[in-house]
Amino acid sequence: MKYFYFISLFFSLLFNAQRYTSRWYGMDQGLPQNSVKDIVKDKYGFIWLATDSGILRFDGTYFIPYNNHKVKNISFKDFLRYGKDGFIIFNNWEEDCVLIKDRTVQRPNTKVFRTFFIQNGKQYKRFYKNSFINNFYPDIDSYYIKTTSDTYFFNGKDVQYVTKKGIKKTISENFPLKLLGNSFECNDIVYMGDPENRRTILFNKGKISYDNQPSLYNDPKTKIYWHQGTKQIFIINDGNIYISKNKNGKPTLSFLMKYKKIEKELLYCMFYDEESDKMYFGNVVKGLNIISLSNFYVPQKNIPFTGEVVYEAQPFTQHSIITKQGFEFSRDKVSRLFLSNIKTDKRCLIYDNSSNLLYPEFNQIKRRYKNSQYKKIDSSSFNKRKVQEVFKIDKNYSVSMADPEFYYYYLYIYPDDKLKHPKNIFRFKSYIYHVFAVNNDQLYVSTDDGIYSVSISQHKFLKHFAKGLTVKQIQKTKDGNLWVLIYGKGIHLLRDNKLIAMPYDKNGYISNAHHILEDSHGFFWISSNNGLFKVAKNMLLEYSQNKDIKVTYYRYTKENGFLNNEFNGKANPSGNILENGDFVFPSMEGFVFFKPDEIKTYHPKSSQLFIERAKNGKNEIFFKDTLKLKSDYKTADIYFDFPYYHNIENIYLETRLENSENNNWEESKNGRKFILANVPPGNYFLHVRMLTSDKGKFTYKKIRIEIEPFFYQTLWFKILIVLVGLTIIVIIIQMRTNFLRITNEKLKSIVYNKDQQLKETSENLEITKTKLKNEAEYQQKIMESISHDITTPVRFISLMSQKLSETEDATIQKKYFDSIYKTSEQLFKFTLGLKEYNELYKEENTLDDEDTSIYEIVESKKLLFEQMALEHSTTIINICDPHVKLRTNKNILSAILHNLIDNAVKNTDNGEITIKAREENAQVEIGIFDTGKGMSPIQIEYYSRVFERVGTENFIFKNYGLGLHMVIQLSKKLEAKITFHENIPKGTAVKLFLKK
Repeated sequence: MKYFYFISLFFSLLFNAQRYTSRWYGMDQGLPQNSVKDIVKDKYGFIWLATDSGILRFDGTYFIPYNNHKVKNISFKDFLRYGKDGFIIFNNWEEDCVLIKDRTVQRPNTKVFRTFFIQNGKQYKRFYKNSFINNFYPDIDSYYIKTTSDTYFFNGKDVQYVTKKGIKKTISENFPLKLLGNSFECNDIVYMGDPENRRTILFNKGKISYDNQPSLYNDPKTKIYWHQGTKQIFIINDGNIYISKNKNGKPTLSFLMKYKKIEKELLYCMFYDEESDKMYFGNVVKGLNIISLSNFYVPQKNIPFTGEVVYEAQPFTQHSIITKQGFEFSRDKVSRLFLSNIKTDKRCLIYDNSSNLLYPEFNQIKRRYKNSQYKKIDSSSFNKRKVQEVFKIDKNYSVSMADPEFYYYYLYIYPDDKLKHPKNIFRFKSYIYHVFAVNNDQLYVSTDDGIYSVSISQHKFLKHFAKGLTVKQIQKTKDGNLWVLIYGKGIHLLRDNKLIAMPYDKNGYISNAHHILEDSHGFFWISSNNGLFKVAKNMLLEYSQNKDIKVTYYRYTKENGFLNNEFNGKANPSGNILENGDFVFPSMEGFVFFKPDEIKTYHPKSSQLFIERAKNGKNEIFFKDTLKLKSDYKTADIYFDFPYYHNIENIYLETRLENSENNNWEESKNGRKFILANVPPGNYFLHVRMLTSDKGKFTYKKIRIEIEPFFYQTLWFKILIVLVGLTIIVIIIQMRTNFLRITNEKLKSIVYNKDQQLKETSENLEITKTKLKNEAEYQQKIMESISHDITTPVRFISLMSQKLSETEDATIQKKYFDSIYKTSEQLFKFTLGLKEYNELYKEENTLDDEDTSIYEIVESKKLLFEQMALEHSTTIINICDPHVKLRTNKNILSAILHNLIDNAVKNTDNGEITIKAREENAQVEIGIFDTGKGMSPIQIEYYSRVFERVGTENFIFKNYGLGLHMVIQLSKKLEAKITFHENIPKGTAVKLFLKK
């Protein structure tokens, strides 16, 4: 920082050029409207804005409106210091005012004097803010500047001086009012620039003096912004912004920045926050412009149609670097040293022993000579090898190469920089990124497949570890530790040939770290694909021993002054430290220069964390130390108020709710608040900790939360419930005693009744025994009928077989064979049916879980009997309603229909069989109508009696066949009703009725 002092009794000038980034905030970013009238900062670090739509508090992230002060006109203008800690601000026309104090807006409790008054018919207006939009109104007779001890009145004619005791005197005559626009007050001295006479006028304790030395204070191009409330003075001259401070008893200008557009913008107010190194501009049209000053420098080539992407470079002078493209980069300029049209993507540049530049290009090693200002160049070629990288390792040099097919990669070790006769050649199957000398003999070779340890003297591989990882490079820090940067896996500490992974930052950006530079204070500066990181080295080393250690990274982005968040790596080298202390990293938009000591890390102050606001629904709650909530709350947002005007990602804020189910520290992921939800009534403590130091120091806060229980959740209610419960138990015992007594009296009658029930049960058992006997006899009759029905077809088959053996006529034989076949087929089907019937008889469950379609069952049986019916010239017709379904045992119903259709087919020739189904009165009726020979009235009567009496009466089966007996038995199991009728004009009609 250079100081230039004017040869002046009063003024000196301090220069310190800085870069900046700018961000506008308007209605889309949280402002109620875009007219920002004034800006101040309170003692707690919060920024306050005055707008035409009220007063806002800005904490670096949110604009919080404060309009609950019961002032109708909320169009405010200028802040004025009030007391030691507060600011007073009047609304338009000074109808009312509010006080900014203790981080909130309140009505003043004492009398506040307006900034104007009327005396002897004349109007006086206080002048305490000198802005770019100065208007001196004709209805104002006099303006006055008030210091801590005196007051100066300016009426456009003379200057009146008034002491605190009221003594008045004229100290200047013929004084033009326009000079008031160039005035400011500093340490009770009022200064005014007089551009026409190139002098500065001083008012001090009622005396006037002149400094005739030309300076920026009295330059005709100068605009002066002075705010007595903030005690800040800015000089704007030709786009350059200076801040004036008192130094050794006189105003001193320090250069802040160059802002070329400042004269064209309708700025109403300015404020410089030195603590956060930010400038605030209030615009009456565009809103708020926050400018972040920066000590990062990114020099640009600015060559048309050429990008600014840079990679490798080497230190050139104490303050600059050189690239193989021929450019010299320093903080503030770029120079062309030599012409070079390199088009290779090999990112490597080293010095040889004579400070000549070596780099690979198109399978050659190029050498540019220092003694020719790097304009002379020669090259070295390698037979049948593709040159990849060149490295300087201790006293040796090495070149990585590939075979023509890129199947193998080779590392050639040379004893000198001539690169003529290698003393070692090592072969790898992976690309070689970096070579690190562990000592004079051992090397670590970083590849696509981990790290290889090789011995130069033994000409062999010693160890292969970190397999499968793409290792960019290995770096050694001042303490001798080795740090390994792995593609996509971040930073690792290499200790005893083992890698210890370091934790990631919040967003995992450091997983793509490129290069580490260590400053003199033990901090690592790490470039990455997304930002520049700073972290304490000791913190990482402690983490390697104890994984519970909290590692905190500080991330720098474009907001801090460089042009692109993406830095470049996989180059040799990917970072440099210059002799003047500058650190240099390559990025996608130029080299980034900075001195670590000039780059600040910003953390909230431990005294500036305030937990005093909460919100329950739409109700805002202000509290101190204890937050009380009613039992019917749903969610409550507890706000953490602290001023922080930088990258919010660098805030490490954690919370822990004591006495709750989750009592662990958790990162606050809801911005600057803690959401309390679904927490039952009771007393809790919310612990909050926030990082306040680069060294990992946290500040801690604790608030008490009292959630009022419902009446039924209170201790007294629970005691009352216990007492009521005990009373009820006593009453129950008494009632039980009475009940037992009454019950005892009724025992005799109960015993008598039980005796009667036992007699009835005995009788029921006898009936059941009879039923079981009848069922056994029924089963026996079924077996007899089965034997009878099988005897006839077997005898028929035997007879046909005998006739077949006695005749030689082929036609007759074919007829006999056909008869045997059909009879055997029917017999086979009959026997299959026997197994099915046997299983069905054992079936206990008569209901299925799903509805059964009558139509589908009939259709399946139709397909089964259709060919047999056709042999008898009979047609089977299924006209069942497809929508008729019922929930019954599908297997039993299928067996019933199978037998009924089978009987109809066997007894019908040259006719038709029709099956119908319909639903009526909560039951389903299934009818099978055939036009066969039909049943005789005796058979109809017999089967009707069988259905009515089966299971209740002992009767004798007639040999009418097995099928209908089974059908009747199975119908009983389904609790179905079956009837037999004559079909008109002929045949039989069988109807089956089932409950829906």
